[in-house]
Amino acid sequence: MTYLDYSATTKINEDVLKVVEQDLFTKLTEDDLETYKNQIKNLLNTDLDVFITSGSSESNNWAIKGICENNKKRTILTTKLEHSSINETLNYLAKKGFEIVYLPLQEGIVDLKELENLINEDIALITVASVNSETGALQPVNAIGRIAKKHNIPFHSDFTQSIGKINIPFDNIDLISFSAHKFYGPKGIGILLKNKSLKIEKLVYGKRNYNLGLIKGLIKALTIAQENIEENYKKVEDLNLYLKDKLKSLPGIIINQSKNFIPHILNISVEGYKPETFLHYLELNDIYISTKSACSTSNSYSEAVLAVTNDKKRAETSVRISISASTTKEDLDNLVKLIERNEHAR
Repeated sequence: MTYLDYSATTKINEDVLKVVEQDLFTKLTEDDLETYKNQIKNLLNTDLDVFITSGSSESNNWAIKGICENNKKRTILTTKLEHSSINETLNYLAKKGFEIVYLPLQEGIVDLKELENLINEDIALITVASVNSETGALQPVNAIGRIAKKHNIPFHSDFTQSIGKINIPFDNIDLISFSAHKFYGPKGIGILLKNKSLKIEKLVYGKRNYNLGLIKGLIKALTIAQENIEENYKKVEDLNLYLKDKLKSLPGIIINQSKNFIPHILNISVEGYKPETFLHYLELNDIYISTKSACSTSNSYSEAVLAVTNDKKRAETSVRISISASTTKEDLDNLVKLIERNEHAR
């Protein structure tokens, strides 16, 4: 099997799995958590408060609802490129009277001047993901955060596609979400980081139990990811360049890439094919990529690719290849050969 869908999920690291299994049935209460929370803070080099959640979707819901539910301000700034857990939360708030304003983009990247122009006294929150899960577009989140801080506006960023892959300072970000299973950790656990000075409403009421195995597994996976982040980034960068060089020579293949991106995600359009048809062809040959985000509920075209390319046909025929340090050149060659075979069979 050739797996090229690491942005959807990763296989749990064997050393991480051993740690999880040792304490899988051990439960903790809120009072026992401080030691582990401090370990997470140290790994991320942050003073932000740490909250354990079930994953990024819960963290995103909590961050947004926690700021907005009882807020007198009624405007939220975001982009059309956010994960469904953010989009659906914003849709819920829109029904409660909030105005959702979408930030202008240039090649899939937030236009900072336009952001400044949209600032007013009614803004409750800005929420922009650090990395788009379909195109790999890398947003200037610290610059966005500086603008937010200047106007005393809380800023939330979904770091699901960046934690463990690239170091982005948290200096100007108030709320950060991520999940362990994106960096070879266990499924079912995530983190919400929060600025100490920021008050947010509870999402879940009542005493909460925590699974020690999952917490230790997240810490182990995060430790491994952080220790190898520069080496792994360089390897993925080289693989990305290798794959792009191969794909550029193939007819009917167009690369969709923003001006700022992480190399872990490569989005392409396959002319003449619906994404599902192309994916099925690959799956029959034991190669696995994806169309849009695993949790996407949006249109038949990709909003993210449309934002990058301004071309709806490319957005309608786009697929996502996502790689990691575990990917080999042989994996990429398998994909390219299969695409070549398909082209010859037309």
